[in-house]
Amino acid sequence: MTTGAAMTDADHAAFEQDFSDYHDRALPPARLQEIEAHLAGCARCRGEYDRFRETLGALSGLHKMAAPQHFEDQVAQTIHRRSAGRFFGRKAFGDRVPFELLAVLALVIGVAVILLVRWSATGSVHEPLRKEPRAPQVAPGAREMVPAP
Repeated sequence: MTTGAAMTDADHAAFEQDFSDYHDRALPPARLQEIEAHLAGCARCRGEYDRFRETLGALSGLHKMAAPQHFEDQVAQTIHRRSAGRFFGRKAFGDRVPFELLAVLALVIGVAVILLVRWSATGSVHEPLRKEPRAPQVAPGAREMVPAP
């Protein structure tokens, strides 16, 4: 890291992000020394660290209280009432079945339909494509029976 006037706001922010771990001494020794050296020479970060410590001191003075006995149930009931049942209500079929399963099922059905059409005896898929239309087959002797116009 750079020191003094050459430091950017991002450099200062990197030190400020480590204040909690620095206070708890949870950083590697090299980083602890780097932060201590920086705080010794940077009034801005030293002021921010002092405010951080003051905040921790104020929070540690708060009284801790146990939650009421049925607190979780009351919170769940409040959420249910305010959300009109969207969070804890009954789920629709689509919400309970994974999307991937529905997609695979649709793919299997699509392939089955294609194969049935392809292999069906009455399907038009079996008719070869002809370039010239053929005249219909006429039974032998049928031309003599129809009078010519």
